[in-house]
Amino acid sequence: MEKKYSDLGFSPDQAAEIEEGLNMKIDVSPYAKKEFLAIQMRQIRLGIMEGLPVELYARTDYDWFQMEEIRKGLLGKLDVSIYADPELPYDKMRQIRKGLKAGINLIDYKRFDAGILRELRKALLARINLVEYINGGYVTEQLEQIRLALAAGVNIKPYINKQLRGVSIREIFLGLEKGLDVSVYAKVEYSWQQMREIRLGMERRLDVECYTNPLYEWQQMHQIRLGMEEDIDVSQYRSFMYTAREMEKRRVEQLKARGRRSAEKVDRIEPEDEAPFISTLSVSQDAMEAYITVNPGIRDLTKETVINALAVRGITFGILEDAVEKIIAGECTGDPILIAKGKGPAKGKDGWYEYFFRKEVANTPKRLPDGKTDCKDIEWFECVEEGQKLAYYHEASYGAEGHTVTGTAIQGGKGRELSMLTGKGFILLPDKRTYLAAMAGKVDLVQQRMEVSRLLVVDDVTSVTGNINFEGSVYIRGNVDRGTSVNATEDIVVDGLVEAAVIQCDGNILLRHGANSLGSGYIKAGKGIYGKFLEAVSVYAREDIRMNSCLNSRIFTEGSLCLTGENGTLAGGEACAVRGVRTMYLGNRAGLHTEVKVGITEETTQNLKETEEKIENVHRELSLLGGAYMDLKKKYTAEVRNTMKIYLKLENAIYTKEQELENLYDLKRHVDEDIENSKKVCIYVGKTLFEGTAVEINGRKWQPQTLDKVTIKNVGGKIVAQGN
Repeated sequence: MEKKYSDLGFSPDQAAEIEEGLNMKIDVSPYAKKEFLAIQMRQIRLGIMEGLPVELYARTDYDWFQMEEIRKGLLGKLDVSIYADPELPYDKMRQIRKGLKAGINLIDYKRFDAGILRELRKALLARINLVEYINGGYVTEQLEQIRLALAAGVNIKPYINKQLRGVSIREIFLGLEKGLDVSVYAKVEYSWQQMREIRLGMERRLDVECYTNPLYEWQQMHQIRLGMEEDIDVSQYRSFMYTAREMEKRRVEQLKARGRRSAEKVDRIEPEDEAPFISTLSVSQDAMEAYITVNPGIRDLTKETVINALAVRGITFGILEDAVEKIIAGECTGDPILIAKGKGPAKGKDGWYEYFFRKEVANTPKRLPDGKTDCKDIEWFECVEEGQKLAYYHEASYGAEGHTVTGTAIQGGKGRELSMLTGKGFILLPDKRTYLAAMAGKVDLVQQRMEVSRLLVVDDVTSVTGNINFEGSVYIRGNVDRGTSVNATEDIVVDGLVEAAVIQCDGNILLRHGANSLGSGYIKAGKGIYGKFLEAVSVYAREDIRMNSCLNSRIFTEGSLCLTGENGTLAGGEACAVRGVRTMYLGNRAGLHTEVKVGITEETTQNLKETEEKIENVHRELSLLGGAYMDLKKKYTAEVRNTMKIYLKLENAIYTKEQELENLYDLKRHVDEDIENSKKVCIYVGKTLFEGTAVEINGRKWQPQTLDKVTIKNVGGKIVAQGN
């Protein structure tokens, strides 16, 4: 059959697409046309197989990428008529389609390029107003950095303009995040690399004024900044006459010479000298050691005589008494001995932060002696008031000075300065050392990132108080009643009982008491969930779940599920924990049906399958694109080809698909790693695994009898129970 279509003038790739459709018993007439490239035929064939109205895009004026975007829109049940326009490039179609999928119609902005549409779509999803910057003529790379700054709550508007590149705007954003006076470098005369050098210097508390002249190349700025950090005299090389390479050479020379002093030449002592006992006296190049050779036969020397003779010759510091005693005793003749030793300079104390809040407030439940999770005495939040002093920076100091043997003082080394704190929700005072809270809320410190975020404190959540939707953390001192909901962008802490309510946040959830939702409640955390108990509630966590007991609940966590304490129990319902389960009792004596799954999920397996299918499809598409590309190369000369729109589209499409293939292989590698790690997961039962429990590890199922103290694993595709 394929030969039949080849004989009719179809290329081998076109004939193969028609043949594949016929084999699947579909109507190939919508695409069995010579004017369609094989890659276009493929998109039409896929649409027919998916039961889509392919007549909406089975037209020669659509290229294959445009066809794909319309087909995907139809699959998503979107109104593709909004963007199904042959004059609209596929990359714009893609952004409009993704916008429609998220409930955003970008068609009014179709005059802008695809990159701007992408940034607008992301901004609208994050509830950020980017329109004024788009209308102001900012380009994609600039808009991306503005969007990221606004998303971080940074007011970047006063410092930017269209003449600044996106990377320059990023340097301004990074400086504002650290509370720097970015007006020092937020100027069009600086390149982004120059901005970076000034920003890094300000972060390290240097006097950047000595290198902010825009006539410096950024590499020269870099060498001056490094010298200032190393506490050397940059005035020795910061002249414009020196190239960056020459500056580096002079900087390194200063580092090597630090602490050195010129060699002190000592004339050879003649016999008629007032100190005839000295044969030679020499000083090391760095003036930190002095050596003496004593003439033989000298008697009746005193300590005062020796020290005075050394002083006359400039040796005044670090004289070694033991050596002087040996000279007086006549024990040092012939060979030079060490007579004086200098003292090197000490390094000063490094800069340090003094914090005025507790840094170590644990937001992970403690473990009691009996193994239970203690949720009662955890404070979780460290609260601060607006204007409260949070931190003060103590600058690095100089160490004690040293001395050469000639008594010359050597300045002590300066300690290392710390960078300014990053984060949000605080104000840095003009002294660049004092940090104040910009709002009332909770404060967190991770390494050198400090964040003050809003904290809402309520007594109870009831039908009277209404639902809560809050940007920040929520602390509920009482109960959460049935039929209510609490949503937060950070953590949620509930002191009382959660009934049949919806609790959702992007951070951690702490239930000091627990949740009993009678089968209708839902709890979801972007991080971990901690508490006393869960009963008849659906739970999802991206990280670990730690409870004392879980009964008749539906639990899913991408981390591990840990039922703590001597009586930690998981019984009834369904629990799926990607990284394993640890409990004392699994199931109960009554044989309550309990399902436990660990390891890779169906979703992971499906992701791998879909990724492999996509890789196969992209390989096929690359083959079709390559075939059409080579066909045009055979038919037309380079001069003609380079004026053909379809030829240039093919070149771009091949590059795009190769990038897509590379990304897919990266994704597959990550999924493969997850699957490999899943082979190590297990279910640990500290006391009793009861009959009636259904176990599944990495897809392998097992129905055990009652067992005591076992660890269940999947070994080579077979479930095994090993004694603890």
